[in-house]
Amino acid sequence: MKESEGADKGSMPGGGSFDFFVVNISSETLTGNVTWTGGSRSESLDVDGLAPATMSQLQSFSPQSGKNDYWQWSEKGEQYKLNVYDKDRYAAVIISDYGIGVLVTNTSPGTWAW
Repeated sequence: MKESEGADKGSMPGGGSFDFFVVNISSETLTGNVTWTGGSRSESLDVDGLAPATMSQLQSFSPQSGKNDYWQWSEKGEQYKLNVYDKDRYAAVIISDYGIGVLVTNTSPGTWAW
C-alpha cells in the first residue's frame, strides 16, 4: 500500500531528537500556527508575524514508530502527510502562496549555504 493511501509508518529503531521549523516563501506575513501530529503526540509552533523570506525558530517534536506524521497550517486547514524517520533530524515546513510542503533532512539549517 502506498503511503498516500494511509499505510502506517514503519519502525524507527534509532530514536533521537527531532526539530521542525517554518520557512515563509509566500508574499504575505504569516498568521496562525503550524502543528505536527504523530499518533497521540502533537507540537505547535506560532508563526504569527513571520515575514516573507524568513524562517522560524526550531520546535522539538517526537515522532514514533508505526505512527504517521501530519503537518498542518491553521490558516489553510488541510493536513500534509510526510513521515519522518530515524535519520531525518530536521523537517522544514515550507509555506508558499500555494499552500504547505514539508522537506526532511539530517543536516542542521545552520550549516546550509545558499
